[in-house]
Amino acid sequence: MPKSATIFSGIPAQLLIATIVVGVGMAAVSLLEYTAFDWHPAREEPAGFTPYHFGRMAVSALLAIILVAACAKPWLAEQLPARKKLWPAEMRNGIVVAAIAAAAVAILAWNPNLFHWFAREDNVLEWLSALFILIGALFFLYAAARSSRQGVSGPGKFFSTLLIPIGFAGLFFLIGMEEISWGQRLLGFETPESLAERNWQQEFNFHNIHTDLFELAYYLGTGAFLIILPLAAPPLRSWPAFDFFADFVPNRSVAMLTAPGVIFSYGHWNLVPLQFLTFATLFAMLIFAVSAKRDGRTGEYRLFGAVAALIAIGQLIVLLYGPQMLDVPDATEFRELFISIGLFAFAAYYAFDVAAPDTGKSKAKPD
Repeated sequence: MPKSATIFSGIPAQLLIATIVVGVGMAAVSLLEYTAFDWHPAREEPAGFTPYHFGRMAVSALLAIILVAACAKPWLAEQLPARKKLWPAEMRNGIVVAAIAAAAVAILAWNPNLFHWFAREDNVLEWLSALFILIGALFFLYAAARSSRQGVSGPGKFFSTLLIPIGFAGLFFLIGMEEISWGQRLLGFETPESLAERNWQQEFNFHNIHTDLFELAYYLGTGAFLIILPLAAPPLRSWPAFDFFADFVPNRSVAMLTAPGVIFSYGHWNLVPLQFLTFATLFAMLIFAVSAKRDGRTGEYRLFGAVAALIAIGQLIVLLYGPQMLDVPDATEFRELFISIGLFAFAAYYAFDVAAPDTGKSKAKPD
């Protein structure tokens, strides 16, 4: 059997095909825009609303429908044993985060100066984002230390209970420290000249060597991991390799906490990967809502439905009032806050076993 068939054996064919179609579609549109219009595939600019932009919006929505439809069947089934009720704390967290997102959208429409104040460098949003992620790194270190004390038998357990959590801790630490330029403004040290010459903001970090590329990779990567992967988890349960990593798959409550971040896409609305992510997130929340309604979980149905409505209405308001922003990148600071909340929740739920997974594993405490 070919190696590729072995690697992908067990993945539902429709999900595999949908993923390929989405990847090829996004790459094709980006390549077309680069060759025909000289538009860089990673850029930040005011949202466009020409006939071409509306056409591309339709393509992005279609790609999102293709991928979400490939994941939806298990969620819409009458019975799915792995589909567990969210904890009350998860519900409360979702309500609070949705309220914060709604307030941020209202601030943009009501007072762009205040919106800009929150988004300024070295201000509350930047430090909160870094703090959430750095605490998440500590959670993973705690989980690894706990496993080490309990004893680890066999290479598989060593990898899954020690190396992977330590890897997540290192990744979270890197992201958090990059967010605050490794404490440069707090400690007051200068950027080395060799780095300052290449850094767009002359700061002591690496992501601003090419900010647009980093933001595209970060937003798309975290969106795929924190939002799309939870939706794809049930159909992926038939993939043998997936079971090994199932404890590290975010559940739908993490997706719900991260989802409001896609609203703040004004400066990246012209990028088909991030436009696709906005539509995919909206459709994912609707799938979760319908799933909850079929299972008789009325509270979850209303909450996921409210988050979906917030994404749709909030994105329209941000696109409408985006030109009033004092600085186009202001919205990215709000987006990064919700990403950091999602990463924090993912780390906390893993470290303290306080959230029901959607993958059929029994890691979480019973309801």
